[in-house]
Amino acid sequence: MVVAKSFRCFAHMTTSPPSTNPITRLMIFGHPAHELALFGFLQRFRLQIVIITDGGGKERIRQSRTGLESIGLEATYLEFAENDFYAALLRRDISFFEAVSESLSPEIAASQPDQIFCDAVEFYNPVHDITLPLVLRALTAAPRAEVFEVPLVYQTIATGEHYEIQRLPPASGRCPFRYHLTSQELRAKIHARDEIYLTLRDQVGPEFSAAPVEHLAIEETAPAGDPLAWPHATGCELRYEWRACLLKEQGVIDEIITRAGHFIPTVQGLLAHRSAPLEALAKD
Repeated sequence: MVVAKSFRCFAHMTTSPPSTNPITRLMIFGHPAHELALFGFLQRFRLQIVIITDGGGKERIRQSRTGLESIGLEATYLEFAENDFYAALLRRDISFFEAVSESLSPEIAASQPDQIFCDAVEFYNPVHDITLPLVLRALTAAPRAEVFEVPLVYQTIATGEHYEIQRLPPASGRCPFRYHLTSQELRAKIHARDEIYLTLRDQVGPEFSAAPVEHLAIEETAPAGDPLAWPHATGCELRYEWRACLLKEQGVIDEIITRAGHFIPTVQGLLAHRSAPLEALAKD
């Protein structure tokens, strides 16, 4: 894997590359509707898209299809059941995730992308976070592809419960690439957020629906970081763990997925044969 060190780190990208740009880009997300985080970028660069899970049901996929159709795009939906991911993490079932990663390999091999964009590790949902390791393991199909993380939502380290939408945590120390949307791209994104991606809007909460136009008009990505990094080192709270504790107290769930006891050993096993790329990520 080639970590994206050859790119200049800059604060603004206001113009698109020329139409003759030979770069092939692929987007891989864990859940349907996450593509909204780069909806302007999608319109500009016409990416190929792969969605791994059903996001919990057919309605989430339907909304994703409708949203992408509104900008003339479509995705490949692998439709793994989201609940199977949670169950596999609780079992630390490395073979399950190996099979999921292997299902990505033909998609990557077919497109031979120069750049792959996937869910950022944000400690909000473990299914979001395991997308990057799944992609890293599948990179044997395109070993020179550069991998970028796409932020969706993270809980800030602060008093009270506060979330940041579609931004990298400043404390992560990574320099984001920022893409300024045109008025047409922005209108399409706002329409999709308010009229199409209703399940995502309800799940993410008021910060998502209340995000101002100026915020939505800028989209961020960053070269992939270490998927085994600890939350506070990157400026995030470990949201999915405290949330699971609360749900268990309420009797909604029986078991808790922890980062130390479930996520990290599963990812370590999944990436055992890819130690060199992980070392490269850690040095970036």
